[in-house]
Amino acid sequence: MKKLNILFISFLAASIAGCSAEEAVSKSKLETTKIAAVKKAALTNAAVEEQSAQTAKILQKTAATGANLASQQDLTGLLEDLTHYELNNDKKGQYIENLIKSLRALESYSKGNADEKALGAVYPDYVSAAQNLKAETPELELNLPSQYEWFYAAAALYEQGRKRNGEITLTFVGDNSFGTYPETPEHLKFDNVFTANNGDHQYVFKNSLPWFNSDDYTIINAESAFTHEEKAVNKMWRIKSKPEHVAFLPASGVEAANLANNHTMDYFEIGYKDTLKAFSEHKVDVFNDGMPLVKTIGGIETVFLGYDCRMSQYSADYLARITEEVTRHKRPDNLVIVNMHWGVEYRETPVDYQTNFAHAILDAGADILMGSHPHRLESIENYNGKYIIYSMGDYAFGADPTLLSRQTAMFRIKFAQENGTVVMRGLTIVPTLENSDGSTTENDYQPLPVFGQEAADIMNELIRISTPIANGVTEYDYFDPFLDVK
Repeated sequence: MKKLNILFISFLAASIAGCSAEEAVSKSKLETTKIAAVKKAALTNAAVEEQSAQTAKILQKTAATGANLASQQDLTGLLEDLTHYELNNDKKGQYIENLIKSLRALESYSKGNADEKALGAVYPDYVSAAQNLKAETPELELNLPSQYEWFYAAAALYEQGRKRNGEITLTFVGDNSFGTYPETPEHLKFDNVFTANNGDHQYVFKNSLPWFNSDDYTIINAESAFTHEEKAVNKMWRIKSKPEHVAFLPASGVEAANLANNHTMDYFEIGYKDTLKAFSEHKVDVFNDGMPLVKTIGGIETVFLGYDCRMSQYSADYLARITEEVTRHKRPDNLVIVNMHWGVEYRETPVDYQTNFAHAILDAGADILMGSHPHRLESIENYNGKYIIYSMGDYAFGADPTLLSRQTAMFRIKFAQENGTVVMRGLTIVPTLENSDGSTTENDYQPLPVFGQEAADIMNELIRISTPIANGVTEYDYFDPFLDVK
């Protein structure tokens, strides 16, 4: 009886196994039939228009968000969608084929090991294919993003790809004000230009978003009182911005402002109190002489110190106080950054007191020194492995209506902790023009990060003005996917 049961069970198992195998074969044949039946979609004019519109939308989102995860997923999804079309050897097929190559080049930047020129190598063919398609089919409504839109999306993805665990990236820019002095011609006053351009909270830093939104912390020099007060100090330049314009900062990824300069008090104590209130209401961190800012950024305690130390202000006692405060704050496992408002306006190189102060401040323990006030780029020095940016120049500066010095930059510095000690991992420059409308005499107060020859010109200027000083930096890292691409 036991033997019979075993035989019956064996027969039953074999039958079940046989049925399962037959079902599996049948299912496999069905799936193969379905796959064979699936054909790629025809590439119609409507499909081309839709995919060009989607491309423009995703490039803009990628740039504006600093290539956040959602925008990267959108890019991957767009590439997947484009593979579903049947591409013939005609103008439409050639356009989509070159669009795919350009988008894949963009995507490669987020991986962290891409060829910097990946986009530049394929972009000309994309432009040519688009032009040929438009010439053949003029009625086609192609949405063709500008080269700047491709550049900004590429830069945001490139910055994301450069991120490493344990590192933080800080972005610094120079003088900013969202107002002008009373004697400015009416058509060049910040508020009038802002209104004429239908400005919103992201107007000023619109082109800076790929960098401001891909870092860990962005710091500006806010060289203005932010107040509605009318009574001003009796001096030549009185700079005032509306307090509500502080909203530009959180809307654009700016986390902090240095207030240690010679214009914060232009409207007396009441104007300064209004300034502090405006920044507090918009949750933007500030620091000033006697008011250090201590933040934990990416797990690293970071101390920001700011000083107004112009020619008329400096002294041995002042330097002694600065170095004492640096020493008091500095530990091996934290970061101390000193902002100095100093020097001579429109001078290319530092004067002696700046170099003496800078060396003493770094010797006291500061990790880097960021300078402002000259209203133009000045020399950069590497002193014992630490950078001195003598002047970052103007950035979105409402008090420079006639563009006395148009070339500027963003300065991105990476730091990390190694064995309990904070170390610098590198300095990257983002070459930038102070305005975006091409004028060389009238400011639209919207800085424009640039590529190609304009970027090379700014980098060459930094090299030229850094070469004459001791320890001057003459080699720089900056991203340009188009430079020297044939």
